[in-house]
Amino acid sequence: MRVSESILKEFQEGHIASFYMEYYPSLLRYATRLLGENRVFLAEDCVQEAIYKLYHSRKDFDSILQVKSYLLTCIHNEIITIYRKDDRHNRYLETKELVEEDFINQYILQETLDKLFQAIDRLPDELRQIFDLSFEQGMKNKEIAALLSLSPETIKKRKARLIRSLREELKDEKSLLNLLYLLSVI
Repeated sequence: MRVSESILKEFQEGHIASFYMEYYPSLLRYATRLLGENRVFLAEDCVQEAIYKLYHSRKDFDSILQVKSYLLTCIHNEIITIYRKDDRHNRYLETKELVEEDFINQYILQETLDKLFQAIDRLPDELRQIFDLSFEQGMKNKEIAALLSLSPETIKKRKARLIRSLREELKDEKSLLNLLYLLSVI
């Protein structure tokens, strides 16, 4: 009887020491090569998991060639699972960061808009009307002037007064001042 056959027979009887000493080093090299240097620390886990699976079905194998093939396949599958988990984990982290960042930005935007609209609500009616027509409905000064039966110059002046009033009202709010600057450029 050859050595490999006697090792297989012992293994099938539940004695793992000889099998482990004979095949573990080459299985570890195989796993290390497939994992690459960034994940080499997982090689032992992959080999041990493969041997564990083999041990539970050890009586189903007739030759050491079947055993080796089974072990190599198990290690290969373990490594594929590791790479898949890493990919999912990395995608999750990227998505989580984007979602958290988006949430924070949306929260800040909502707070900013709330403060802006509170300030707009405190404006006189004629300025609130100009804001609505100009900034919310996107009408041009000439269109607003025709609608309100006023001159375009009056609309321009009221719009400037609207911006000044909001700037004064929100002078302590830096983000709102930036928003107001953008509105005055439009």
